[in-house]
Amino acid sequence: MEEKSFAVTDPAMLRALAHPLRQRIMWELAARDHLRAADLAKITGEPANSVSFHLRSLAKAGLIDEKPEQARDGRDRVWTMSHPEGMYFPESDLNTNALLAERLDWLRGLLDESLPQDPMAARMQYMAAAVLTKDEARTMSEEVVAVFEKWREHGAKEAAEHPDDPDRVFHFTAAFVGNPKPGGERPDVG
Repeated sequence: MEEKSFAVTDPAMLRALAHPLRQRIMWELAARDHLRAADLAKITGEPANSVSFHLRSLAKAGLIDEKPEQARDGRDRVWTMSHPEGMYFPESDLNTNALLAERLDWLRGLLDESLPQDPMAARMQYMAAAVLTKDEARTMSEEVVAVFEKWREHGAKEAAEHPDDPDRVFHFTAAFVGNPKPGGERPDVG
């Protein structure tokens, strides 16, 4: 049975997610299943005490949980996403601009090739259009998500088995499905 994504409607959760390092922590946890503060410090290049502070903030907001079964001992704290099925932001009064800004900046940099490229990462752009019914577009979206999930799970398993593999680096992947309202004005995205 496919799990539904978690709808973020709590302003405290949104405030916790507004910080760029917390967003990065959430992406890393989504890609790797579970991590320690020391692991995240190494991955992000941030000091471990700073990462620990942000982990506690995410936990207080209900976005991450401890995963004691992965801990080495009683002092070891291992973290995982509270909502591994993913999150989304339904149309509401919540202001999600801070969350979207980092992803939009990444996307702009990728498209205009101004984003510095990690020499260990692959980069690829693919854009296409298809004439589909709403149901066909949903089916296509579900198939794309299934492919992403297959590779996310593969990467998480391999990263857990080979945590020091220098060739295994974070890759952000995105897919967008939709179109503007016929005859409508194009929204300003800049």
